[in-house]
Amino acid sequence: MALSQTHMRSSTIENLFLFTACERGDLHTIETHLNSVSSLKISSIRDEYQATLIHYTSRYGHLNILKYFLEIKHIDISQLYTKHGATCVHDAAVCNQMELLKYIFDYYRKNFSEKFRWTIRDEQGNTPLHLAAHYNSLNVLHYLLEEELADPHYRTYNGFQPIHCASQYGHTQCVKLLLLKSPYTINQQTNQLLTPLHLACQAGSLETIQILISYGANLQLKDQNGLNCLHIACQNNHLDIVQWLIEKQTTNIDDVDYMNNTPIHYAATNGNEHIINYLLEKNAKLISNNNGNTPLHLVSKNFYKQKFLDQAAKHGHRNVCSILIERGYCSLTSVNCEQLTAADLAENSGYPSLANEFRRDVNSSSIQVEKATIVRLVIKKRNVPHSDASNQVNEQDLLNKDEQSSNKYPS
Repeated sequence: MALSQTHMRSSTIENLFLFTACERGDLHTIETHLNSVSSLKISSIRDEYQATLIHYTSRYGHLNILKYFLEIKHIDISQLYTKHGATCVHDAAVCNQMELLKYIFDYYRKNFSEKFRWTIRDEQGNTPLHLAAHYNSLNVLHYLLEEELADPHYRTYNGFQPIHCASQYGHTQCVKLLLLKSPYTINQQTNQLLTPLHLACQAGSLETIQILISYGANLQLKDQNGLNCLHIACQNNHLDIVQWLIEKQTTNIDDVDYMNNTPIHYAATNGNEHIINYLLEKNAKLISNNNGNTPLHLVSKNFYKQKFLDQAAKHGHRNVCSILIERGYCSLTSVNCEQLTAADLAENSGYPSLANEFRRDVNSSSIQVEKATIVRLVIKKRNVPHSDASNQVNEQDLLNKDEQSSNKYPS
């Protein structure tokens, strides 16, 4: 029967000194208080996350205390799981405790016919190999690959291989080691079709990206939503990655995802004026996505993005709006598929101040009539019935009048 939350908390407080002893490697305190305690009772001593004394010992790498629990108290540590399904070998892998991990595997091979192996999973399907790659535990990663013959193709329940875990956090040495062991994992995709390169772009690790490219990573692969590396770099505000992909890898600046979003749509969503300025300088096209949204619609919709976003971020979004409007790239009057303007989206998303600014800009814009850009304006003459269109001014009359009036003012 599972312990109640109240009982667990009181048990944790009562036995806090034992957890502290495991952290500090204080074998004397452990022996003094646990020599007369059964292995079953010791196994039931847990913190609020259901971690045992053995988990704490494994995290801090105190081999003498671990030997006490296994060889003196004969505790079967293979059956001890935390709230998230982690065993002590998972914790040892996270904390790069290679000697302790080696002892556990050797001990179980000798006494239990390999009951404990590197393939053991937590609730998300992570093995110690995945966690070593995830947490940059290079010594453990090397040990598992070389001595335990761990398979670098092994996947978690969401399809991550160790190479994905290392790339996701920019652990370059782990990435190199995994690629040396199994170069064919370079373009493997997760359940969401993410490659190691996608994840490195998400992390913003240029060094990891360059390593992956040198091993043949495919820049053209897309995730389940059609995003490529450039989309992801823009989405995560990594200007240096965006520049490198465009200038060094000649990535298509206007490539679209499955909703017809370009990289500049993703930069606009985050209000990143630096990336937007850079993309515009590189002649990025401004198009509408499948919902009819231009980058201006998206930056308006995501103006504050979070309820308590700081003022600098709000100012950045305003700057993006100004860039897209004042440089003439996006129109305040253009509508998406729902017939909504940028002002409408801003107001519907709870940003009335931005919506009002947009509407003031539209209303205050004077109509400039020029030869090269004249549109068919209907100008009514006085005392002419609405139905008598033949007596209304024509375009040429309007142009002639404009030429005459323009001579009255300095150029």
